[in-house]
Amino acid sequence: MKKIFIFISCCLFTFVSCEIDNYDGPDASIHGQFLDEKTGEPVGTDIENGNSIIVREQGFTNPQDQYWYIMNTGEYRDNLIFAATYDVRFENCNFYPFRIDNFVVKKGNNTYDFQVTPYIRIRNPKIMKNGNTVTATFSLEAGNPEVKVKEVQLFAFSDQWVGNSVKYSLSGGSDKAVISPSEIINSSKAYTLTIDLAENANSFKYTGKNYYFRIGALGEVSGVGTVRHNYSPLEVIMF
Repeated sequence: MKKIFIFISCCLFTFVSCEIDNYDGPDASIHGQFLDEKTGEPVGTDIENGNSIIVREQGFTNPQDQYWYIMNTGEYRDNLIFAATYDVRFENCNFYPFRIDNFVVKKGNNTYDFQVTPYIRIRNPKIMKNGNTVTATFSLEAGNPEVKVKEVQLFAFSDQWVGNSVKYSLSGGSDKAVISPSEIINSSKAYTLTIDLAENANSFKYTGKNYYFRIGALGEVSGVGTVRHNYSPLEVIMF
């Protein structure tokens, strides 16, 4: 009798194991961009500590936050998600927060671009190397009138992930300007930032190599959570 009980128990365990293994896996993917609702341009971010897409799948008693992967170009992609209805939130980003309820993801490939209002637009950016100096010139535009600017910086690194979280620590002090107290953005004001390559020879020591640059501006906005940097498009310069 004891042997029969053990045999039945094993069969039940096998049956339950098969039941668990037979759950369907992810059956959908999604990708798209964050686009400035005014200009139609992509809104770039940091690859670390940058913008995030927070989603909760409906139909669960205690749904958990999930995150879809965002690239620093302003594109996002997740290849392994479930076709379902989600509530989507955007918090602690470089654009005004908002949410979308009842966001439907269908089976297969999904494409969706989110229209956003960035805190700061970097206008007419130019980044050029001349001799031993890299110079960035630009102006700023506020997403809304209450936005202030607290710092601007010319970021440099050895690959495309350059930004506030991935950058060279530079000497000389002219690559960054801290504005204290922060000020209302004046779109007619011109900014100039420079990197002294001789002062930073250890960072820029290879010839025939690409180096990557982006202008960043950090805003100050009340009541929106953590504010992330806004960026100009990536500039690649071969040394």
